[in-house]
Amino acid sequence: MKRAHAIPAIIALGLVACNDMSRPITSGDFDPLSTPGGQVTPVAITPAFAAGQFVRAIMDNTAFFKNRPKGDADADKLLPRGTSMKVISSSDTYAKVELDSGDIGWVPVVMLEDPNAVPAQDESFAAPGPGEYQVYPPVGGYGGMLPPVTPAELPPEGAIPTVIDPEAPISPDPIPPVTVPSEAFPAPPPNPGGQ
Repeated sequence: MKRAHAIPAIIALGLVACNDMSRPITSGDFDPLSTPGGQVTPVAITPAFAAGQFVRAIMDNTAFFKNRPKGDADADKLLPRGTSMKVISSSDTYAKVELDSGDIGWVPVVMLEDPNAVPAQDESFAAPGPGEYQVYPPVGGYGGMLPPVTPAELPPEGAIPTVIDPEAPISPDPIPPVTVPSEAFPAPPPNPGGQ
C-alpha cells in the first residue's frame, strides 16, 4: 500500500526536476537557431606595417580609396600588382598610404605586402620520403629538373598522355576519322498495355 503512494511522489519529483529543461541551455555559446557563420567571432588584426615603410600591392585591382571606406563603398581607383606606396599609418584593416604619384588614400591591409620580407620556407617542397609520391609541384620546385626516367618506367606505346602540354608540337600523324557503328540496335517492342 505504501508503494502506491510512493509512485506519484516519484513522478512529481521527476517533473519538478525537469522544470530546468524548459529553459535554454546557456552554458555554451552555440545557438542552433542562428544563421550559419553568424556566430563567428571576429579576429583582431594587428597593424602589420609601420609608418614610413614602403609596401606594394599584392594583386591586380587592389582597391584604393581617397577616404577611409565605410560599409561596401566602391574603390576610387584600382591599382595594378606591384604598385609601390609608402605607409602613413596603419589600422586594423586599412593602411593610409601615399602613392608614388602623391595621391594619399586607404588600401586594405590584406592587399599589401612588404617587398623586403623573406618568404618562409615551405615544407611541401622537400623531397618525398620512402613510400611517398610527389605529384605536384614537381621535385625541385617549379621549373626544376625532373628526375631521369628509364625506358621501363615509360607508358606503353600509344597510351594517352597523363599530362597534355598545350605548347607541344602537333603530331604529323593524321587524326583517325570517327566511324559510325555498323551494328543497328533494335528498338524495344511496343508495350501493348500502355503501362
